[in-house]
Amino acid sequence: MSSVALSVLTLTLGMFFILIGQFKVTPKYFPDIHEDMRREFGRINKVFPLYQITNWRPYAKNYRMTIGILEIVCGAVLVLIPGRLKQIANTILLMLMLGAVYTHYTLHDKFDRMAPGIIFSLLLSTRLIIYWQGKYAHLNILNQKQPYESKKKIQIEEDENTQESIDEETDEKKKD
Repeated sequence: MSSVALSVLTLTLGMFFILIGQFKVTPKYFPDIHEDMRREFGRINKVFPLYQITNWRPYAKNYRMTIGILEIVCGAVLVLIPGRLKQIANTILLMLMLGAVYTHYTLHDKFDRMAPGIIFSLLLSTRLIIYWQGKYAHLNILNQKQPYESKKKIQIEEDENTQESIDEETDEKKKD
């Protein structure tokens, strides 16, 4: 069941981030949304999270393009590429969403501006949890200790099988 949920969540999140990243990168398909993103990143750029540490801010266009390209690439990885890269892409997207929540909070935006970042942070976290549960579930089965009685029963059955094979060998030697 977890593999179905993981697959559905992975594909949905991947397609969403490809679409949202495309809004930020090009006005080709949705020019109104792209224009809104351009204005928004001009405002967002003022509270760049690393400004206090580095004393540097990227240009709003470069910041928007970088975030958009990261979303497209990570979304494509979630949809197309198997293996460990999906977890790396998921983690990068999770950091981007947490950064978006931080940015909107710092700008004193209303909750409706923060909600998508919060929701997608939760969905990305859920995807990682489902992945880890599926990955480590087989370890729990292997490491579970059997009750003493069932171990004893298995040992008795093994002893009986060993005794039967010994009896068969001695019968064969007697025939020779």
